[in-house]
Order: sequence, then structure tokens, then C-alpha cells
Amino acid sequence: MPNSPSPSGRTDAVALTDRTDDRPVYVIGGGPGGLATAAALRARGVRAVVLEKADRIGASWRGHYDRLHLHTTRRWSALPGLRMPRKFGRWVGRDDLVRYLEKYTEHHELEVVTGVEVTRIDPHPDGSGDWQLTATGGRVLRGRAVVVATGFNHTPRIPEWPGRDTFTGELLHAAEYRNPAPYADRDVLVVGIGNTGAEIAADLAEGGAARVRIAVRTAPHIVRRSTAG
Repeated sequence: MPNSPSPSGRTDAVALTDRTDDRPVYVIGGGPGGLATAAALRARGVRAVVLEKADRIGASWRGHYDRLHLHTTRRWSALPGLRMPRKFGRWVGRDDLVRYLEKYTEHHELEVVTGVEVTRIDPHPDGSGDWQLTATGGRVLRGRAVVVATGFNHTPRIPEWPGRDTFTGELLHAAEYRNPAPYADRDVLVVGIGNTGAEIAADLAEGGAARVRIAVRTAPHIVRRSTAG
């Protein structure tokens, strides 16, 4: 049996092999979706191994801006099989979410291997219906099934706007933003008013930016944070 996950959500003792008698379901991605999938499989007696390319689970969440809060309430943000603590408050912050993912991994005794990036998935050449995964360090893994849970926000992208190459100011993606301190007394334009854009704009305005403007392509629907008190 593998070692239990550490508090960081890291498990190093899980054996990765191409043996035909040890064919787990491989779950690629150690975020909320991947962990919940692994827990659901384990609850049904199916061995699942989570492969995470970073050194800890929830890596993408750890790298988000400091002020981040989920825009769904605590009750509706928990993963199956473990409630979020009331002390997290109604709107769960970034650091509490990361702590929850670590606790979720321990609670469900999930098998997680960090530092492993899957670069290729193919039907196994023996025609058995299994899958062959090529991973970091030349590893070749065999699984009965593969779940890709790498998320939608994997790679930041800035559009190729006309004049972008000649813009002399600072241009950065929201993925690079951490807190308002570097933008005190500066004029900032936030492009987009989705959940991230709106929260960063508020963070900048409250954090000392001289002026914060928002560019919106489509007028949003403005609703109350809570409609039932």
C-alpha cells in the first residue's frame, strides 16, 4: 500500500508501473476535479492514481492572486464526501481552499504522485483496450482508463491586440497579478469583468491605485451577492 499523503497533498511512494496485473485508472491533474474523481472511483472500489505535474496538489489555485475568493458559497463549493469547515466563512478564500484540498486528499486516502507530467496518451499496443501513458522521465504507464482533469485555465493568453507591440506601459495577464501594492498611485485598465477581472479591479481600487477603469465587451448582468439575505 502507498504511504498516506503528506499535509501538502504529496505522495511519493505510489508505484508507477506497466504491469498487466496492476492497472489503475489514472487521473491527470491534482485539482478539485481530479481529486473528486479519484475519491468517487475509490468509493466504488476502483484504484485511482492522480498524476500531478507540479510538486503539490492544487497548484493552479496556489498561484492565484492573494485576494481570491470563490464566487459560489461554501456550501456549494465543497467536493463530494467532505464538507468545508464553517470557519472558512461564506465565501471561501484561496488559502482556505488549498487547505481544504489537502484535507480532502488525506480524508479519502487518495493515491497522488506529484512531479509527473503526462505528455502522451495512446491505446495500449497489445490491443487489450487499456491505455498507455508516456510521462516524465521516460515513464511508460498502463491504465485501464484515463481521466483528463487538467482544467480550463491551464495556459494564460493575451489577445494579439493592434498596437500591443508598441505599448510602452506594463501589460500583464491576470495570472501574473498577486496584490495591488505594485500599482499604488498608478492608472490601471482592467480588460474584462468576469469573476477574476471584477475582483482584481476592486482589489486595485481599495489598494491605492490612482484610477481603475474596466473595459467590457458585453454589458454584464449585475446581481446582488445574496438574493435571500
